[in-house]
Amino acid sequence: MEYIMTSSILVLRAQTLITLAGEGPVRGRDLFAPLKKIDNAALVVRNSIVEDALPWPKYSPPADACVCDLGSVCLAPACVNAHTHLNLSHLTDRTVWGKGFAAWLESLIPQLDESHVSPQTLNLALQDACADMAGAGTAHVGNFCGMNAVNPGPASADDACRICGLGVTHFCEWLGFDLPFNDGLYPWPTHCRTALADRELQTRSAPCGHALYSTSPQTLDSARRFCAREGKIFAFHLAESSEEDQMLTSGNGPLKDLYAECLLPKNWRAPGIRPFDYAESLNLLGPGVLAIHGVWLNAREAGRLAASGAALCLCPRSNSNLGVGAPPVHMFMENNVLLCLGTDGLASNSDLDVRGEAKFLREMLDVPPEALIRLLTVNGAAALGLENAGRLTPGSAAEFCILPASLVY
Repeated sequence: MEYIMTSSILVLRAQTLITLAGEGPVRGRDLFAPLKKIDNAALVVRNSIVEDALPWPKYSPPADACVCDLGSVCLAPACVNAHTHLNLSHLTDRTVWGKGFAAWLESLIPQLDESHVSPQTLNLALQDACADMAGAGTAHVGNFCGMNAVNPGPASADDACRICGLGVTHFCEWLGFDLPFNDGLYPWPTHCRTALADRELQTRSAPCGHALYSTSPQTLDSARRFCAREGKIFAFHLAESSEEDQMLTSGNGPLKDLYAECLLPKNWRAPGIRPFDYAESLNLLGPGVLAIHGVWLNAREAGRLAASGAALCLCPRSNSNLGVGAPPVHMFMENNVLLCLGTDGLASNSDLDVRGEAKFLREMLDVPPEALIRLLTVNGAAALGLENAGRLTPGSAAEFCILPASLVY
C-alpha cells in the first residue's frame, strides 16, 4: 500500500485497530483472552514510526497531515512468517502434492540441481515471492536456506527481502551425514558460508539442521550448541509426516528407501524411537529452539515440548497439500505449547501469505481468531527472537496488515 506523502505525518483511519500493546508471547488459555480494540481508529505515523493509536474523534491531525481512510477494515500489526524456503520460490506447480511426504520429496530432489535455470529466473521468482509477502502485510520471515546449484545460501534471498522491505532471519540448513569435523567453519553448511564474509548478513543467519532423518546427530548437536552460545535461534523440522516416524522407529518405509539412494550412509541405523524422543535424547529442545510442523506429535510429547521452552511453527496448508495430516492445534494449545505460523515454501504451498495459514486454521479447525492473531504477530516474533516486533505501539515501526474477514470478530 503506497501513499504520496506531502507531510512527515501519516494518519491511517480504520474501522478497527488491534495494536497488541502490552502483549508478549502467549500460550494455553491466554491465547483466547479478548484483544483490546480501538473502534473508529486513527494510527498516527511520523517518519515511518508509530506515534500514537487512538479513537479518531479524540485526535486532531495537523493541517499538513496526510490522512488516509482505509474504510471498513481491521488493522493489526504486520505478520511474522516464521518458516519458509525462499530459494524454492521458482518451483510453483512443479512438485507432486497429495500423495504423501516421500512422494513429494521424490519429485522435489531432482529439481534442486538447477544448473539449467538462469540466475535471473531464480532471482525474479525470489523477488516476486518477497514482494507478495510484503504486500500482504508480512514484516519478517524465517527463511530456510537449503542447497541450490545456482543461488546457494542466503545472499540472493537476503537481497530480495531487503529490496521489498522485509526483515529476515536465515536458517542455513545442513543436509547430510558425511561431514568434515575438522573444518573450522563447522557447523555452517558449505553452501551458506559466504554469509560469514558479510558481517551484516551473518548477524541475520544461523546454522541449522534439516531434520532428524536427514542431518547427522553430530551436526544437529553442534549447530544447537553454536546457536545457544551465540544467542541465535536453532531450528529444525520435526514430526512432519508418518513416514518420518516410520523411518526413525523401524528403519524402513518410503522415506528411508528414498534417502538410502541419495543421502544416508551405508552404516545408518534407525534410533528405534519416535522423532520427539530422539530430538529430546540429543538435547535439541529448549529455549531458543524453533521446531517446524509437529503434525505427528502426541499429547505427551506436546507437554514435554512446552516444558522445554521450545517454540513450534505450524504450516497447516503445506501439510494439507502434501497429505501428511493436520497439526493437532487444539491439543498443542491445551498443552501450553508456544505456537506460531509459517507458510513453508512455494514447492508445497500456493502462496506465502501467512494470513492464509490463520484462515485455514479458523475455517477448517475452528481455532478462535484471538489466538490466531497472536500466533501471527507476538508469538511469531518471540519464536524468531525478535524484539519490538508484532505490536503497534509508540516508537515501533509502522508495519501493519489488514486482517482477513474470518479473523475479525
